[in-house]
Amino acid sequence: MKRQLFIWYISLFLLGGCYTNKQASKFVTSAISLGISKQDFLAKYGLPFSQEMNYNDNGQKEEKLLYKEELYKGSWYIVTTSFTFQNSKLIKQEIVKEERKFKDCDCEKK
Repeated sequence: MKRQLFIWYISLFLLGGCYTNKQASKFVTSAISLGISKQDFLAKYGLPFSQEMNYNDNGQKEEKLLYKEELYKGSWYIVTTSFTFQNSKLIKQEIVKEERKFKDCDCEKK
């Protein structure tokens, strides 16, 4: 009996340890301040999945770093967040895309 109980507890612990439910973006839960240098930002969050560069109307170089995350809010979403740097300083953060990872099942369809 003790052995079965022990195996049950170990199984519960192992299965429960595999559960992940990421509900908040790492960019919301950590403090990001406008004005942070691009170098410090990259050291903290790593390389982006995509990058865009251009010059604004004032002739200043602007860089956008794009990051994707999977978040769960009743359903799984892929959220793309853009960070705009001007002269290597963060000037803007915005969510540019939210898309569902999985489509709803129409299970009653015959």
